Amino acid sequence: MDTAGQEKFNAISESYYRKADCCLLVYDITSRSSFDKVKDYYIPKLKKDCKNILKVVLLGNKADLKDERKVSEKEGGDLAFENEFIFMESSCVDNYNVLDAFTALIEMTNNELKKGNVKSHYHPKNIELKGGEDKKKKDKCC
Repeated sequence: MDTAGQEKFNAISESYYRKADCCLLVYDITSRSSFDKVKDYYIPKLKKDCKNILKVVLLGNKADLKDERKVSEKEGGDLAFENEFIFMESSCVDNYNVLDAFTALIEMTNNELKKGNVKSHYHPKNIELKGGEDKKKKDKCC
């Protein structure tokens, strides 16, 4: 759920992430305040409110705007390292690391579910990635 950090959505967003198994934390590399909000507000909030072992990818977005960068790649990497998160930078414009960020989250969470380390409210048998089978069905006629 994207609430853009608006205060009026705090109670709603807490109920969404309280039982979360994974999280994609995104900040804008061209906005210092965006990074600071993730560092000073969202990370402490997740650590306090999430009861599950949470898998997190910290994603610095807008990597295509290097000339406008306000947050260094090192700062993002250091924050991720301190909190034991995966770190990536991405660009939705260039389609750079977008799919990889989601794939990393899914793989980490799925591995933890298989190990039994995540007490998810979702049953592992209900989690399936659909891909090849659906495509084969669509290729056939009638």
